[in-house]
Amino acid sequence: MIDLTPNIILSKPQLGENIGSCARAMKNFGIEKLRLIEPRDGWPNSSAYAISAGADNILDKTKLFKSLIESTKDISLLFATTARKRVIGTKSLNIFEAINKSFDHVVNGGKVGFLFGPEQSGLSNDDVVQADFTISIPLNENFSSLNLSQAVLLICWEWNKVRMSYLKEDNETIKVNKKLKKSTELSNVGDREYFYTQLDDLLSKSGFFYSPEMAPIVKRNIRSLFNRASLTHQDLRTLHGIIRSL
Repeated sequence: MIDLTPNIILSKPQLGENIGSCARAMKNFGIEKLRLIEPRDGWPNSSAYAISAGADNILDKTKLFKSLIESTKDISLLFATTARKRVIGTKSLNIFEAINKSFDHVVNGGKVGFLFGPEQSGLSNDDVVQADFTISIPLNENFSSLNLSQAVLLICWEWNKVRMSYLKEDNETIKVNKKLKKSTELSNVGDREYFYTQLDDLLSKSGFFYSPEMAPIVKRNIRSLFNRASLTHQDLRTLHGIIRSL
């Protein structure tokens, strides 16, 4: 039986209370895989437990990471949640498209992550460019502010709706299309980042980054370009072969 749940990833959350509220929202819908990246007030955090209203099992199993790359290296489909319009080229899906796409990915054996930024500033462009897609949520244009746990709850709510519909239609039997999985398996974030690092190194040696000031922006654009292609493991093997040949 496949675990039909995604990973909720909180990047640099500021308050333990907000982490606890997120865990509570997750448990409401049976989603219990939480990852934290450099929580400001440290981990474990007593305030998170106090406000989680009994979601202790989620907090007990929470995984702690030092960086975005470390926290997502095994994720093969990553979604960044952001309210701001971006110009870096990452493809955007509305929440309904995103949940359907991510659920299909999990059914076929992939690992999905939903990335949320700090309460005050949200995700940076460097964070967003690591994702395969950004998610937009249809809200009141004149008041579109959500707190962290509200955003997590919306993702979990939509995910659970799709999961319940799927289980009902499939008589609670999860079947994996192994042929489809083998031919279309997406590369994970860690493998992609390894390729980008190799490419960055070669481009630096060749003098491609002629301006040190612009290099970070160009590197970010290169990542965005490849991420829009939804690279499979076979795609990455081909690209590694190309740069070795060159």
